[in-house]
Amino acid sequence: MDAMITAFLQALPSIVGALLLLVIGWIVAGIVGGLVTKLLRKVGLDTIAAKAGITAFLQRARMKLDAAGLVGGIITWYVRLIFVIMAANAVGITAVSTVLGQIIAFIPNLLVALLILGAFAWLAGVTRNLVTGATQSAGVQNSGALATLAYATVLGFGIVAAASQIGVAATLINILFTGVVAAVALAFALAFGLGGREEAAKVLREWRGQATDVMERVETAPTPARGDGKPDSLIEERMRRDQLSRQS
Repeated sequence: MDAMITAFLQALPSIVGALLLLVIGWIVAGIVGGLVTKLLRKVGLDTIAAKAGITAFLQRARMKLDAAGLVGGIITWYVRLIFVIMAANAVGITAVSTVLGQIIAFIPNLLVALLILGAFAWLAGVTRNLVTGATQSAGVQNSGALATLAYATVLGFGIVAAASQIGVAATLINILFTGVVAAVALAFALAFGLGGREEAAKVLREWRGQATDVMERVETAPTPARGDGKPDSLIEERMRRDQLSRQS
């Protein structure tokens, strides 16, 4: 019993120090995260995210944070985890500090991946607008489908790049890249197939009409008569004319 009390008293300063670190870290992290969020909102990150479609994506995911709030929240927890590691080391819990250290090392890659994804999302939105304007001015059918296809293509490559940044296995990235290419090819074929359906039908109708006109002309063409008053076939008439020309 005395040994336990002695050990507790010896560990008490470390425990108190760890608790103080947690409290201080929690407060500091909140302040830093709030400052980052305000700074990002002032530089117009939310406007860029809205144009890139990130805000709509966050709303569909039922997240109450905007783009600036999301980045600020990640920074907040990053700072908190640093103080948690310091507190764990203070009381000698090395296993916790090791795991949290790996998480902290992962967070910068996550932030870079989010920036890459945001940049590609913005580029995808610009590409969609350009394709929409170009196809509509050219009178191309299914311009909306082609614009969506262009958006999905650019965003798909952004997802692959972001996955590579956060350290997803190369095999999974290859599978993801193959899936993106296959989906783009299928969507491209469907878009052009559906868009060219009416044009193909129009061409077939024109060919059919031309063939019908030729057949009607052949059937209604006058056939020259023989000496007995019966009509000659076209071949017989040509043979008769050739024979007369040779005789003359």
